Parts: sequence; C-alpha cells; structure tokens
Amino acid sequence: MPSKERWTRIMGNANQSASLTGKMLKDLLSGLAVGIYMIFLLYLGGMNMLQQYFSIYYTKEMELVGELKEYARQSKLRATDVGGLISWIEENGIRELKIARNGWLLFDASYPGVMLSGRKEQPHSKWRIYYRVTFTDGDADVYLSTGFDEKYYRVLLAVSVASGFAACLGIIISGMKENVVYIQCLEKEVDAIKRGSLRQAVTVKGKDELGQLAYGLDQMRRQLYEKEEMEKELRAAQEKLVLGMSHDLRTPLTGLLAYMEVIKKQEREGGLSREYIDKAYDKILQIKHLSDQMFEYFFIDSRKGVEPECPEEISSAFGDYLSELCAMLDCCGFSVNAASLRWEPVFVRFDTDYLGRIINNVFSNIERYGDREKQVKIWLIYEPYRVGIAIQNSMAVPGQYVEGTGIGVKNVSLMMEQMGGSAEVDLAEGNYRIVLYFPLQPESETL
Repeated sequence: MPSKERWTRIMGNANQSASLTGKMLKDLLSGLAVGIYMIFLLYLGGMNMLQQYFSIYYTKEMELVGELKEYARQSKLRATDVGGLISWIEENGIRELKIARNGWLLFDASYPGVMLSGRKEQPHSKWRIYYRVTFTDGDADVYLSTGFDEKYYRVLLAVSVASGFAACLGIIISGMKENVVYIQCLEKEVDAIKRGSLRQAVTVKGKDELGQLAYGLDQMRRQLYEKEEMEKELRAAQEKLVLGMSHDLRTPLTGLLAYMEVIKKQEREGGLSREYIDKAYDKILQIKHLSDQMFEYFFIDSRKGVEPECPEEISSAFGDYLSELCAMLDCCGFSVNAASLRWEPVFVRFDTDYLGRIINNVFSNIERYGDREKQVKIWLIYEPYRVGIAIQNSMAVPGQYVEGTGIGVKNVSLMMEQMGGSAEVDLAEGNYRIVLYFPLQPESETL
C-alpha cells in the first residue's frame, strides 16, 4: 500500500510540474496501451477473417474423416489402437488428431505411443470442429487437422505484434520528435545570441525543463540586450557631452585668444586698453563656469544616489532657498515676481547639498541668459502625489541657451532623479521655464 501511495504522489508531482520525465512517461504508457490494443484487435479480427476464408478447406477434412471411418471399419480399428492410428496419420499427412469419448481423451497424436484413456479432455474449443466416427469399440469424437492454415495464423500473429510495436514506437518517437525539434530551435536561437543578435526573443514552449531552460535563456538575452543598449546610450551621451563641451569651450577660448592678441599688440604699442582686459577676464570666467559644471556632473554621477533627509514642511524646506534666490537675482538687477507663491501644509524629503547646488545652477542660467528687463516668476505647483517649484524668465537672446550642451540642466535633472523627483524644462516663445518636482511624503512618514 505505501508503494502505491508513493507512485500516486510521484505521478501527481509529474503532472503538476509538467516535467519532461512525466511527459515522456505519459507518451510511453500511451504507446504501450495503443500497441497492445492494436495487437489484440488485429489478431482477433484477422483470426475471424481467416476462419471464414479457410472454411472451404473443411471439405477436405470431411473427406479425411470419411477415409478414417472407412479405415476403422476395414481394419476393425479401436479408438485406442495407437499403432493403427499412427500408421493412418503418417500415410495421410495429418498434423493433429485427437479422439475423445464422453469428454475423456482416448488418443492424442501429440503423444504417440502413450495411452491416454484416463486423461480428462478439456472442453471443446469454439474454433475446433469435432466429427463423430464409429470404431469397433464404439463411437468417439474426432478432431483432425492437416496444419495447412497454421502458417497463416503465425503470419497474422507476427503482423499483429509488428503493427502494435510500430504504433507504440510511433507514439513515443512522435513525442520525442517534438522535443528534438524544440531543442534544435533553441540551438539556433542560442547560436544567434552568440553571434550578437539579441533582438530576437527565445521561443518559450510549455512549463517543463526545456521550457524553463528557454525562459532562462530569454531572460539572459533580455538582460544582455538591455545592458548593451544602456552602454550604447551611455557612450552616445558621453560622446555628445564631450562634443558639446568642446564646442562650448572653443567659443570662449577663441574669444580669449583674440582678446589676448589685441592686448599683446596694445602692450607693444604702449596703449593698453582696460576694455579688452575685462573682456578677456569674462571669457576666463565662462571657461571656469563650464569646467565647474563638468566636474559637478561627474561628481553627481559618481554618487549614484543619495539618502534624502527627514521630511519637512515645504515652507521651511524651500523658504530659505527661494528667499536666497530672490535676493541674488535682485542684486543682479532682476525683478522677481513671487506673488503667486502659496504654501500648503505638505511634506517633502530632499538633500540639502543637492538643493543648494540646484538653486545655484538655476541662478547661474538666469544670470547668463536672462533678460533683466522682464520679471522672473516663481510659484509652486501642487499635484496629488508631488509638488513643484516653478521658475520662469525671458531669455535676453532667444536661442542662445539651446546652442550650449545644457550640462547645467543635466546636472539638475540627475540630482532631482537621485532624490526621487524630476526636472522639466520648457523653452517656448523666448521664455525659459524649469519645474522641480518633489514627491510628497505620506502622513505616516511625517509624524
């Protein structure tokens, strides 16, 4: 009983996991069942057909029975006369002969020279025909056969067994062929991955071991593809950054070289101009500003994320930074409009170092590209899951900002992402607007 329960548990696990072993076992059992069924069907059906076909040969058996009757009458043959019966059998080429009386076997050609008068005969088979023959010691039932049809029955048995075996083997091979074709498909797809073709997905069929293997291969392909695409994007971004920085640095350097040539010429002539010295100094400051932004970009990128500080209400979190920004803009000759600034009792988390860098970066952009004749607007944007600081100003020379690398905005976006927020920049109709979005903190985290 325990072995039966164990077998049931094994079969149940095989079905649940849809394992390859369970599938092969199922194909094997199905093949055996179909093969055995075909053997019995062909053999029994063929036997019935052969019996009908060989019914014409029963006439010859009737003639042999008549000859046996005549031989028994002339030779005064008894049913147990072994010698006389064997002589007649050999003379007529009889393969099988049995004589029985009242269910008792008297003679069997299979045991020549042995008296079987005390042996009980088995019940008459349905496919055997017994004839009544009169012997000197009384009537008896006789069955005889020349063996003419035996070879056909043997051929029928061989054909039935061969057909059943072929059916069984066909079902097993059919199941194996499906797995082999799938393995060949996986082999081709793995070769494609080895050649570097990562766009084509790996075919996943079923939940057996092969299916799990294919799923694992596809996940590996997907990770390799994502890694490759990320590396391409990183290389492209770095190339674009280097190209943009070289362009941005070339412009002030070209101007600086020109001013220095003028200054050197004026120095030789003895009439040094303060104007060109100031212009050269401005170009030096531009180069310093660009180099500072570049180093800031690599510094932020190397940190790969920060841990924001404890949640604060936005009035205390942003108030000092925005006040400082307004003061710096006012000192530089900008008019600030913060009338729409409205504080609500919501909480945010941020990194003070990053927020200070972001405000300085925004101020630097406004100072360099902003139009001092128009107002700088500052307001807050409230959304269900985030709050944004919006800053907008008009550009002194439309399109000037677009020509640069935008490394300052890249720094701002990178810092906002590492704090869990985002930065959105909009350039339209000569206006520059940046919105710094911070995620709101749930009440449970602010208590």
